[in-house]
Amino acid sequence: MTTGGTITLRSAARSHTGLVRKNNQDSGYAGPNFLLIADGMGGHAGGDVASAITVARLAELDREPGGEDALEILRTSILDANDRIVRGVGEQPELAGMGTTVTAVLRAPDNRFALAHIGDSRGYVLRDDKLQPITHDHTFVQMLVDEGRITAEEAETHPQRSVVMKVLGDVGASPDLDLSLREAQVGDRWLLCSDGLTGFADLDDITRVLTEVADPDEACRQLIDLALAGGGADNVTVVVGDVLEGEVETPAGVSVGSVHLNPRYAAIGADTEAEAPTEARPNYGDGDIPTDTVPLQAVSGDDDDEARDGTTQPLHTGSADAAAGTSEDEEDDLEDEVEKRSYLGWIITGIVIIALAVGGFFAYNYVSNQYYVADDDGKVSLYRGLDTTLGPIELSRLEDTTDIEVGSLNTYSQDRLRGSIPANSRDEAERIIDNLRKEAERTSGVSGNVEDSTSPTDPAPSPPNSKSADPSDAITRESQ
Repeated sequence: MTTGGTITLRSAARSHTGLVRKNNQDSGYAGPNFLLIADGMGGHAGGDVASAITVARLAELDREPGGEDALEILRTSILDANDRIVRGVGEQPELAGMGTTVTAVLRAPDNRFALAHIGDSRGYVLRDDKLQPITHDHTFVQMLVDEGRITAEEAETHPQRSVVMKVLGDVGASPDLDLSLREAQVGDRWLLCSDGLTGFADLDDITRVLTEVADPDEACRQLIDLALAGGGADNVTVVVGDVLEGEVETPAGVSVGSVHLNPRYAAIGADTEAEAPTEARPNYGDGDIPTDTVPLQAVSGDDDDEARDGTTQPLHTGSADAAAGTSEDEEDDLEDEVEKRSYLGWIITGIVIIALAVGGFFAYNYVSNQYYVADDDGKVSLYRGLDTTLGPIELSRLEDTTDIEVGSLNTYSQDRLRGSIPANSRDEAERIIDNLRKEAERTSGVSGNVEDSTSPTDPAPSPPNSKSADPSDAITRESQ
């Protein structure tokens, strides 16, 4: 239903590191006027810093709803957050390359919300029990889908599905934001989430939780449990906001994830008075003049004397032998120059060969230290390398075949294994296999009594029933 009165948001947010990652690079915010998700770039230095800087800056928008120019306020605020990230790299060069996704919703007049989006985090609206996407992924595989080169189903298991084409941060380009104004209805439920949720939980299960669980905070908790039950190999952050009518008393805004765990990051790049690096200028020392501006000395002091006394000086004062010697010296200099150029060519060739060898070594070393888990003849198997080919060359090899039957896993895990589940190290791959083994044991009933879901040793708790009387907070509420 629509309303001509004032609307507000009753919202909640939760974040979890996941079952594999060592730190949380996600940050999120939920308040009565503003919702935000920021997923720091995985695998890059400072992803947790970039997301924290962004949320710390944009959370200021929740102090009061945006005016008629809410969309412009949102846009300029995000660009300012981008500038802070870039200044942060200037302050701490070791953070070079850090970036983050941004999906943000700001309350605007006339029952509307201003929406800004960049990256592969997602936004949805649940209306009339139907979950509708309101953002478009800025990823390599989404580009392939848009161009009709692969299907949406193929994109879900594509080896490059995590490659993001647009982000906020130190990436050498101005942010290209998707901006829009969205109509709101009382009863709408808004969901913002990092790909740690959509990458490990089925959309039907997500819709069920959003439909059945009335409390936004409990809905966030159960959604994170879904991601953990699906493997939890990434950070997962969830923000839920319900559209209410009138001036309703709502909880104060809350920050979760890296911005909550590392509040000191908010100060990085915030000094707007810091001078930007000046452009390099030629430095000639004290009183030196650049050689390209030195005038040619055409007349010497002796020439001045000649002009005064009217006598002419000969052009050459040496003998013929001296002249011949000069010619021989010129020939020797020419031979030396040719020899130097020959040596220079060999040196350049050697440098190129060494660079290719070093590059090949590092490429081989990188491929050799990548792993993935996939289905091999109905068994969960561990591969070393990358799940792709270079022409006729396979970039991976079978490392180990486990006794875990793929058919004993849930449908979602089976679909992921038909593609591949990437891992950055052998330890991470082993943890993924261990999670799948425990899932298979739970499914087959071999493991006996189910462990208490509050135990931190449970690597992937099953999704709790929405009517659970005593839900566990030990797993999903680490950042509140």
